[in-house]
Amino acid sequence: MLSIIPVAMTALLAAAGPPKLIIGGASFQPYPLAVAPFAAQGGAGEAAAELWRALTDDLAASGLFDPNVLNPKGYLADPHEPMTADGIHFQRWTDVGAEGLVKGAVTTAGGEIVAQFLLFDVLARQQQLEKSYRAPAARARQLAHRFADDLIQFFTGEPGAFESQIAFIRNLGRGGRELFISDWDGQNARQATHHGSLNLLPAWAPDGRAIAYTGYRTGHPDLWEVLFPSLSEKLLSAHGDLNTGAAFSPDGRKLAFAMSEGDKDEIYVMAAAGGPITRLTDSYGIDASPTWSPDGKQIAFVSQREGSPQIFVMNADGSAPRRLTFQGNYNQTPRWSPRGDLIAFTARDERAVFDLFTVNVQTGQVSRITQDQGLNSDPSWAPNGRLLVFVSTRTGKSELWVTTVDGNAQHPLTHDGGYATPAWGPSFRR
Repeated sequence: MLSIIPVAMTALLAAAGPPKLIIGGASFQPYPLAVAPFAAQGGAGEAAAELWRALTDDLAASGLFDPNVLNPKGYLADPHEPMTADGIHFQRWTDVGAEGLVKGAVTTAGGEIVAQFLLFDVLARQQQLEKSYRAPAARARQLAHRFADDLIQFFTGEPGAFESQIAFIRNLGRGGRELFISDWDGQNARQATHHGSLNLLPAWAPDGRAIAYTGYRTGHPDLWEVLFPSLSEKLLSAHGDLNTGAAFSPDGRKLAFAMSEGDKDEIYVMAAAGGPITRLTDSYGIDASPTWSPDGKQIAFVSQREGSPQIFVMNADGSAPRRLTFQGNYNQTPRWSPRGDLIAFTARDERAVFDLFTVNVQTGQVSRITQDQGLNSDPSWAPNGRLLVFVSTRTGKSELWVTTVDGNAQHPLTHDGGYATPAWGPSFRR
């Protein structure tokens, strides 16, 4: 794990207090925040440009900030304008519609990158926030991700999700589908398995130190676990004919998964460290794809017990199953939001096209996220429950995309094809 050393952690609030964004409110409007090009010192020009791109990408993906104001093409201020309130020509920022302004300065020191970020209230002409960090030059982008999270915390009172990682499967050809992990934005991708065989459906442990997945390395679809940072692997389950769809409980102590034996496909649970398995379901048709509620008291899953694949919810011990979705005739890949209110899933619509939807756990109300944008599948929640990563073919290739829950802000993370079944990992400060 990378260590980012905070050089200064100072929050300066304007007299009127910071603007607060109420996410999802009926009157929500993206905040008009401008991000000026960062000043570079000591040969840090390339790093400064990279940090600026990373920060603006983070903010655009969040859906909280006006993309028109984030676009620097319309900026009127001098790019070399000072970083202090008494040197900023605030009227020029007002003229482009900005109400907030971020400025940054990047320098090098002993093989590390040091970045200072300032947030100003354009209307009040006051500095609101100052943050400074340092990190190894090879991981400079993490400084931008950290400040993006700090900005979201400042404006919303909620944690951001950009200091996190994504696991996914990548098709390398010749029968090899390997497990990779990357930063949340698809950058800094690292291969975690090297089996030259089929690997499927990664699932993060809550502490981010392990990923469970289905692997065919022995020719049999078993549950495996890869540990970080060693990349050592451990066999978890080789029962029956198929072990798949692993999901860690929120406390990390248990692992739910689907196991097939003969003509029976059921949900089982076992200790996360491995050992005996306990069956939770026993019904006609396939039961698969378990996902835990954030409090660990319930499990949602897919079942064909009433004819077509639908989303069901049961207690964590398998009792009191109830059907949750009644729209659509092919619903799959449920993922319970960390906020507890929604379950995201993939559904096939009347045109035989797969898209992303959410269902409210309490009311059963279904909302659509994607439409008329190729095939979209396999949603996975950001750790703050505000974003989803998913697979889309809208460009003609199978790529990773990220979307806000309402679908209003959707951004590509990859561009070279061959991606499948992403899993968004937990946030942690590196």
